[in-house]
Amino acid sequence: MLKKVFLLLVKYMPIIQMVAMLVSNTLYCFNVITEAKDLPDYLVGGSLMTTILLYACSYVLKLGSWHRLIVTAYIINITIAAIDVLHRIPITNVQLLLSYYIVAVLFLVIIVINKLKCNKDVSI
Repeated sequence: MLKKVFLLLVKYMPIIQMVAMLVSNTLYCFNVITEAKDLPDYLVGGSLMTTILLYACSYVLKLGSWHRLIVTAYIINITIAAIDVLHRIPITNVQLLLSYYIVAVLFLVIIVINKLKCNKDVSI
C-alpha cells in the first residue's frame, strides 16, 4: 500500500509542482496574492534538490520520458526564477511569467508529439 502511494506521489508530483508554480506566479503577477505571495511555493513548490530526486526516481522507477520531460521543464523554470532573483533579468513580470508558460507549453508539445509517435509505432 505504501509503495503504491509513493509511486503515485513520485509520478504526479512534477505535474502538481509545475501547475502550482504557474498558478502562483500568475496570481502574483496580477496582484491577486500580495501578502502571502510565497505561501503556494512553501506548500507545493520544490527546490532544485527535490527536483533532482524526482528526476532520479523517474529513472529508477522507469516512469517514462514524459515524466523526465516535465521534471526538466520544472528545472528550467526554477532556474529562470533563480537567475531573476539573483541577477534581475531586465524584463517585466508579465514577460517573465510568459517565459514560464512558454517553457511549460513547449515541453507539453514535446510530450504529446512523443506520445503520438510512440502510439503510431505500436499500431504499425
